[in-house]
Amino acid sequence: MAEREDDRDEAGDDLVYDKIHAAIGAQELPPGTRLREDEMRRIFGVSRARIRKVFSRLAHAGLVTIEPNKGASVFQPTPREAREIFAARRGIEATIVRLLAGKLSKQDVAALKRHIDLEVQAEAGRNWNEMVRLSGEFHLLMAEIAGNTILLRFLRELITREALVILVYERPGQPSCSHHEHNLILQALSATDPDKAVALMDEHLGNVEERLDLDRDSRKAVDLGKLFAPEKGVPRD
Repeated sequence: MAEREDDRDEAGDDLVYDKIHAAIGAQELPPGTRLREDEMRRIFGVSRARIRKVFSRLAHAGLVTIEPNKGASVFQPTPREAREIFAARRGIEATIVRLLAGKLSKQDVAALKRHIDLEVQAEAGRNWNEMVRLSGEFHLLMAEIAGNTILLRFLRELITREALVILVYERPGQPSCSHHEHNLILQALSATDPDKAVALMDEHLGNVEERLDLDRDSRKAVDLGKLFAPEKGVPRD
């Protein structure tokens, strides 16, 4: 059966959405970056209607702000919004930790340890952006192991938004996450101590927040054409 045109359009929209979402999460699109409609549709080779649909999805996820007469721009977190993101993460991750305590298989523990090893390597190489990315992925890996798809979806969006917070407010030379703290959380989970694991997670997220300077703004310009080109595989109109 031939693939329907609307199915191809939806797949193309998903691809554009995923690429912009990934660029935000990887800190390649700084907060406040204008996503000009004409420029973005030319970059991806899609119609104005389709790029607007993608922008709407990103806005619904809290990653893009759409303002009348100004268009779309990457979410620019205020200090208050930054604190709200951390508060939401504390609630979600406390639940995830309790779901995991005493239930990690040997394979789960090994996967989490391998991930921490990658964080250690990134720190040794002083690759700060990679450290931030791996740190977020560690928390997402725990959520995946817990097996609650709703919590995983919420946490994924919060971590992507937190990447923008870190990009704006992180103090120079002070990575926002610590593999040492991840290892302590894993030890508590392996020892079947949910209360200790929750306390360590709360302390860990508090430490990340404290390492930020919420009065600092380090926005920088970005070349959208260079960032997303060459684009392949996006269905053309």
